[in-house]
Amino acid sequence: MMDQKHLHEMEARCTQESPPRCRAACPFDLDVRAFMTHMAAGRAGEARKLLERHLPLPGVLARLCDHPCEEVCLRRDLGGSLAMHGLELSCMLAAGPQSRPLPMPPKKKRLAVAGAGLAGLTAAWDLSRKGYPVTVCHAGAPEAALLAAYPVLAEVGLGKDFLAEDMAVLLRQKVRFEAVALDATLTARLAAEYDGLLLDADAAPDLVPAWEAVDAETLLWRDNICCAGWKERTPTGHAYASPSAQAGQGRRAAQTLERLVSGVSLTAAREKAQGPLHTDVAGIAPLPRQEPAGVVHTAEEAAREAARCLQCQCLICVKECVYLQKYKGYPRVYARQAHNNASIVKGLHTANAMINGCALCGQCEELCPENFSMAEMCLAAREDMVERGFMPPSAHEFALEDMENASGPECALTLPDTSLPQGAAPAWALFPGCQLAASRGEQVAALYARLKMALASGPTPGLGLMLSCCGVPARWAGRTKLYREHAAGLRASWESLGRPRLMAACSSCLVVLREVLPEARAVSVWEVLDGLDLPASGPLPPDLPAVLSVQDPCTARHDAAWLAAVRSLARKAGVTLEEPRLSGPATACCGYGGLVWCAQPDTADAMSAHRAAELPHAGLASCIMCRDRLAAGGKECWHLLDLLFPDLAEPSGGRSGPGLSARRANRAALRRRLLHDYRGEAAARPPEGKVRVGPELLARLEARHILLEDVEAAVAGAEASGHRFKNLENGHWLGSWRPRQVTFWVEYTPEGEGFALHDAWCHRMAVPGSGGQEAAEVINRHQCCTDGSRGGQS
Repeated sequence: MMDQKHLHEMEARCTQESPPRCRAACPFDLDVRAFMTHMAAGRAGEARKLLERHLPLPGVLARLCDHPCEEVCLRRDLGGSLAMHGLELSCMLAAGPQSRPLPMPPKKKRLAVAGAGLAGLTAAWDLSRKGYPVTVCHAGAPEAALLAAYPVLAEVGLGKDFLAEDMAVLLRQKVRFEAVALDATLTARLAAEYDGLLLDADAAPDLVPAWEAVDAETLLWRDNICCAGWKERTPTGHAYASPSAQAGQGRRAAQTLERLVSGVSLTAAREKAQGPLHTDVAGIAPLPRQEPAGVVHTAEEAAREAARCLQCQCLICVKECVYLQKYKGYPRVYARQAHNNASIVKGLHTANAMINGCALCGQCEELCPENFSMAEMCLAAREDMVERGFMPPSAHEFALEDMENASGPECALTLPDTSLPQGAAPAWALFPGCQLAASRGEQVAALYARLKMALASGPTPGLGLMLSCCGVPARWAGRTKLYREHAAGLRASWESLGRPRLMAACSSCLVVLREVLPEARAVSVWEVLDGLDLPASGPLPPDLPAVLSVQDPCTARHDAAWLAAVRSLARKAGVTLEEPRLSGPATACCGYGGLVWCAQPDTADAMSAHRAAELPHAGLASCIMCRDRLAAGGKECWHLLDLLFPDLAEPSGGRSGPGLSARRANRAALRRRLLHDYRGEAAARPPEGKVRVGPELLARLEARHILLEDVEAAVAGAEASGHRFKNLENGHWLGSWRPRQVTFWVEYTPEGEGFALHDAWCHRMAVPGSGGQEAAEVINRHQCCTDGSRGGQS
């Protein structure tokens, strides 16, 4: 199972649930965002209800609050901090009391407060609301100390006596007031008679020690006595009264007294360890404060001022990632879902879809101030689900079959440099990657020939070639064992070439080669080309735009040499590049990474569209899948090889790349060509297909991950095995074929010596009663599929 400790550590990096600065600065944890939302909507009653829920003595504090939240407000440099104090006061004046304390059964433990200052009354407020019998001892009238410290409370110009209102609430909460001399004798008596005692440093200064003598976290002085209410001190040592600080101390001391009499830890989990909430304010325009025309804000003025609230939240990664937006959460939520998913013993692992929707591109980690990596979490979750047998093979099976095909005898090739003396090992080997070979076989062949010629006269001559998939689909699918097996095959091929240094044309391949073959000291082919300074093979395509937006592959986001070489080569070719808003380390995935294109094609398409919209001009990609995916969505995009080999460039950067069936055929065709050109071998071409498929139907099949070779095999299998029946309404034959853990269904009619296909479907499961392996020999005799063919996904 996934390491819970590590998962929780990752979860803690996401600050979205951390309080905003204003709330963190408030001693009473007031939800300022919610308060501002209510005030902006004109709901003064709801706003006051919120104040009453969080604040002790809400009327007094609304009058006195020295608003520490305003000191940290992110609006401070964008028009001025929100006028929280003014809005609190406006709210308390606009709406009457919204709640009454619920009657609580009295607790057995009795508590006392010596001194009726702001800290003492705050403690009495909090403790009495929880049912504790509280006695407040004071000198003179109960309000005397508070009025002496804060004369503004005696002013009646606002039309409300907040102090009288809050004192009345204290009486309703059964707080008992006792006028008595505040001396050392009283301290000893109260400490002996009551279960806990609070000394108010402002109202009874002669009873309280210096604040250094009290525990800073709990405010416990000795035995059952807490102290609170000291004045704040400036850096120069000047003492001043901070109402919010004094009341906050009173609340903290009340919490200690409650824990003390309850016999629980005084320190455990008092405050949640949370990182600061990060909020990006880039691009937010300043908006001046709405100052009141009179003494306090009117309802309309308050609404306008409250509407200035930025409603601070992080979501930096979510704003940029289509995948994170799809599941309507944020990394901290997804980490919990992944943990819960891993904890299921029996039942559906519904979070597998969320886990498989991540492109593993790493953009979130780059953008997150705390470096939360959804890629790390989702890949670990996939590996865990695979290891325990809870990841359905259908999620990535087609991509893994494609990897097997690209690395199998039909497409893979390890080619030594035939121009070297027999037995001599080449100094270099080109690893173009299976997707470049599938999409641009002509350019791969030209690139190999050009590099081979350029390196022939250098100090380290010789260039071999390795056609294969690097194995990253297995890595992305969480198939660790398969990934290791594939890596072992790569090593064997590399060693058979004489252990040359590798150059890769695919950034994903380069990452894998550096991991599994560190001795090969792999570099990007772009670095090599930039160092050789080879001229282009002809003039640039006439329809190439004058300015291109560079599209960096996500797996090269931290490969500075790759990024620099691409830009250098483009400039040498005479192209003007413009950086999009997010490029280099912050670049976005095209939707190919992490096998999202296979597991969740709609999500992958949304990623492509999102990235295309971020490129103001036609794109220039150094990753063929970036180019092909963007072009498939209608975004004009050129590949770097189009600049280096313009005579072999596509007619237009807007033309889509080949489909899935054509990609496989192209890989095999490139292998045959290279064998012919460098070994003189004439490889047999695959037989012509007998099933005719129209272009519109072919597009539907591609979307379902059904290959033409699968259709050929399914029709032949249905014909041979008899697993077919005729639809009497239209005369079409319906047949099924199960060559492996996938069942194909085909609707077709005989046509001449072949068949016309009307539709096809597949299910990545064994469907009882469908065609099976028993007709394999018949299929081979019909030569309707090549060795090692693989199928598609529903």
